[in-house]
Amino acid sequence: MKTYILGIASGILLLPACRTQSGGVPEVTPAMAARTDVSEVRLQNGRDLYMSNCNRCHERVLPGTEDPEFWREVVPHMAKNARLDPSQESDVLVYLMAAHLVARNVKVPD
Repeated sequence: MKTYILGIASGILLLPACRTQSGGVPEVTPAMAARTDVSEVRLQNGRDLYMSNCNRCHERVLPGTEDPEFWREVVPHMAKNARLDPSQESDVLVYLMAAHLVARNVKVPD
C-alpha cells in the first residue's frame, strides 16, 4: 500500500515537469529575431506550423534537444509528410534553428 501511494505521489509531483517539457518550445521574441537576423513574422509562421503539424504523427521533438544538423536532415522529410510548401518548410527550419539557439543559449557569431 505504501508503494502504491508513493507511486501516485511521485506521479503527481512529476506532472508539472511534464508540462514544462511539453511547453519547451520557445516563443518567438524580438530578441530571437534580432539574434538570428530573421523576421519575427517568419519565425512566428515557422513556430505556428511546427506547433500545428509536428505532433500529428509523433511527439514533438523540442528544438533544444537536437543539433542543427538533425533539423537540416529531418525537416525536409517531415515537411513532405505534412504537405508543407517550400516556403513553409523553410520557415519551420529557420524557427527550429533559432529556437535551438535560444534553448541552448548559444551565442551567434558576429
